[in-house]
Amino acid sequence: LTHRTSESQEKTSDINQEFVSEDYDTSALTMDDIRREIEELTVAKKNLNKTKHSNSDLDESEWDKGLADELENVTAEELEAQINEILTSTRNNNSVEKNKMKTKSKIDEEPIQNTKRRRIEKNNIQQTHIEYDSLEKYGYHFKKGKLVSIETGKPFKFDVFSDQEENQKRYESIGKLIDNAVYELLENTCQLQRVIVPVDAKKGEHTSFIFISNDLSTADYLMVIIHGTGVVRAGQWSRKLIINEGLEVGSQLEYIQRARAAGYAIIVTNTNLNSFESPRLLRRSAICSIRGSASAEEHGCYVWEHFIHPSHAKYICIMAHSYGGAVVLEMAHRFLKEFDKRVFAVALTDSPMTVYGRRVKKNVLKMLKQRTINWVVDTEEVDTDLGEDDCSQIRSAGHRVHEWTSYTAIDAIFDFFTEERRKLK
Repeated sequence: LTHRTSESQEKTSDINQEFVSEDYDTSALTMDDIRREIEELTVAKKNLNKTKHSNSDLDESEWDKGLADELENVTAEELEAQINEILTSTRNNNSVEKNKMKTKSKIDEEPIQNTKRRRIEKNNIQQTHIEYDSLEKYGYHFKKGKLVSIETGKPFKFDVFSDQEENQKRYESIGKLIDNAVYELLENTCQLQRVIVPVDAKKGEHTSFIFISNDLSTADYLMVIIHGTGVVRAGQWSRKLIINEGLEVGSQLEYIQRARAAGYAIIVTNTNLNSFESPRLLRRSAICSIRGSASAEEHGCYVWEHFIHPSHAKYICIMAHSYGGAVVLEMAHRFLKEFDKRVFAVALTDSPMTVYGRRVKKNVLKMLKQRTINWVVDTEEVDTDLGEDDCSQIRSAGHRVHEWTSYTAIDAIFDFFTEERRKLK
């Protein structure tokens, strides 16, 4: 029996070692637990001494004595089998508990993992700009003249991606959509007509366009509006200001509405739409000029020849920003006599006319100086007299930033037009 018991212990030790090697924790299993399990198994199997153990209130010493009596009738093989059964049962129970804990942990982690996943997916989406065909798809619209988020009502946000190049692509795409939005406002709000140039465009020919009022053939007074250089298109002074400050500040809408209220017919030029890409077989696209609008100056002169010249207006005023001054100089040079006769006032905003006028004849500059005021960047109060140059009087626009000058000087400019118009009668 002693030999058998020793073998049984070795086998039991091997079994326990096997469980330990499987990362199984037996530390929670006490000898009292084993004794109670053996008691239940032994009593159930042999059904011995029922009356002796019928009392559930036995103390610890009585329980030990009864157990010893029962163990005398149990062989080593039976004891080994019972111990193995206990260990297997305990391992299974612990495995179930561990699985429950893992399942619970997994369930608890799922909301966190889902949140992390959504955040990662959102960040991945936000790494690359996707070009859309409307402001609404970018999540923006104009509300009370301001470009704001449809969802939050907050102003335009430039930094959306971690890559600044992607932010710039998004900004430029939105800028092009701003062009279309302003065109729609010119047509729907200001009631202007979009007219294709050149006027005799052939089928399939690339074209530009301008905007005119429907009374061009009947109105006595005409205002011609010319923007500066760069990405801006018809109806804009500054795309940046439209996006960040609103239509009142960055667009020409206020000028057009005031002019219409004062009885002026309107021509809105589009001097920066000069070319298009022409695909070539097996070669890079070529940049081709639009006939009659290859440059800002050429566009201005084309508009003069085909729209200003045949118009009914006896009295014309011109409002031009920045490089628009160079366009005015070219028109004055090309159509000097008619310009002198029909143009009664020219308003410029921050246009470096001294630079633009270097190659212009003195008689042209002298004629312009009699009817031109240039409101320039300055900290002095709006309309403060700052002297003169070769072709204009110079006054303060009341702002330090170039693109703001058309907005800040608008009242002074219309006062100037009104005053010069009175002199005509």
